[in-house]
Amino acid sequence: MKTSPLLRTLVPTLALLAVAPLGGAQSAPDLSGKTDDSIRNVLRVVARHQIHELKDGDYPAVASIKEAEAAKPPVGIAWSYPWGVTLYGVIRSFDATGDQDALNFALEHDRIVGRYVAWLETVRANVPDADWRTFSRDNRKVKVGGLLRLGNLDSCGAMGVQFLEGMLLHPEQVGPGQKEVAARVADWIANKQERLPDGTFWRPNATNVSKFMTPGTLWLDDLYMGCPYLVRWAKFSGDDKYLHDAANNVINFAARLQDKDGVFFHAYFEHDKKHNPWKWGRANGWAMVATAEILSALPADHPDRAAVLDIYRRHVAGVIALQPESGIWRQVLDQKQLWEETSCTAMFAYAIARGVNRGWLPAEDMAVARKAFAGLCASRITPEGGVNGTCEGTNIGLDLEFYADRPRPDDDLHGRGVVLLAGTEILAAKK
Repeated sequence: MKTSPLLRTLVPTLALLAVAPLGGAQSAPDLSGKTDDSIRNVLRVVARHQIHELKDGDYPAVASIKEAEAAKPPVGIAWSYPWGVTLYGVIRSFDATGDQDALNFALEHDRIVGRYVAWLETVRANVPDADWRTFSRDNRKVKVGGLLRLGNLDSCGAMGVQFLEGMLLHPEQVGPGQKEVAARVADWIANKQERLPDGTFWRPNATNVSKFMTPGTLWLDDLYMGCPYLVRWAKFSGDDKYLHDAANNVINFAARLQDKDGVFFHAYFEHDKKHNPWKWGRANGWAMVATAEILSALPADHPDRAAVLDIYRRHVAGVIALQPESGIWRQVLDQKQLWEETSCTAMFAYAIARGVNRGWLPAEDMAVARKAFAGLCASRITPEGGVNGTCEGTNIGLDLEFYADRPRPDDDLHGRGVVLLAGTEILAAKK
C-alpha cells in the first residue's frame, strides 16, 4: 500500500519546547521510554510533530466545474490510511498527555473535512456527471479524493477509525457533514467492499506480485482497514451485526493465514489456495491491532468472542517468542538476518499492552510491550518527534529479497501514529 506524495511531504510547523527546570536552564526532555514520564514526553513530542497549518476553504454555490476549481480549497487536510492512523494516535495520546493543542488539531482537521465534503456534494449535484468524475479524480484539485471515490478498504477504515473515534469521544464537537462522512465509510465497508461468499474481505482483481498466480488475494492488512471501523460503527449505529462482521473476518483470515506458531503470513491467493511464504511484520501488526480492538468491543457473551480471543492469544504468543533482544521486531518476523522495523514493533506493543490492561494476557507481558517501546526510543525517536526505521508502503512479495529491500524513509508516516498508540496504552496500565 502506497502513501500519497502529499502526505510524505507534510512538514510540521510546531515542535515540543524544551523542558525548563528550576533556575531557568533548558535541558532536553527525557525520551528514553524507560519510565512513565519519559514515555509521556515521547508522546508529547511525536503528537506535536504532526501539527501543521489548517485552514478552511471557501465554499460558494457553484454551477460549473470551472467555478468549483476557482474556489479556494482548505489547507492542511488529507485522506489516506497512514495519515488516519497518525490522527488516531494523536487523539488517543490526549489520554496520557492532556495536550489540548494536539487534540484540537486532530478534531479541527476532521471538522474541516466534514464541511469540505458537504460542499463537494453540492458541487456534484450541480454539475454534469462527466465533469464531476474528471474533477473528483484529480488529487491536485480535490484534497479528499480517496474519500470521494472510495473503491477500496485503504480509503475507508484507517482514516474512518480516527474520524469516528473523535466523534464518539467528543460528540459536542461534531460539525456539519461529519455524520455523513462516517455513514459513507460505513456503507462502503459493510455493503460495497468485495467479499468472498463467507463474508471475508478480498481483492478479486489484484495479485500485485506474479503473473504465475491467479488474480484474487486476501491481504492481512485489510483486517485493520475494515474491522476497527465496523466495531465503532456498531457502537455509533447501535447495530451489533457489525460486531459479528468484524469478528467473522478475523476468524476467516486466521483460517487461511495463521500458522501453527500463531504468526500470520502476509497474504493468501484464494483461487490457488496458497499463502505467500513470508510473515511480514507490519501485516502481523495490522492483524493484532485489529483483533485487540475487536475484542475490546465484543461483549463477554458474544458467540464469536472465544474464537477471536484464541486467535489473539496464539498470535501474541508467537510474536513474543520472536522478539529480539533489542525489543524491536524484524521486517519479516522469523528471519533473523533481516533488519528491525519500527511500525510492527509499535503495533505489537500497543496490542499486547491492551491485552494486559483488559485482562486477556498475564501481567508480566507488559514487560514485553515496555521493552519494545524503550527499544524504539533508544534509536528511532528524534528530539523533534520524528519516527525513523519504518518500512514504507508495501505490496505482497513472493521472495524474501522483496521485503529485505524495502526502503525505510526517515519519519515515514506509517510509524508515527502507532508509536502514539503504543505509548498511550502502556501508560493506561492499572496502577
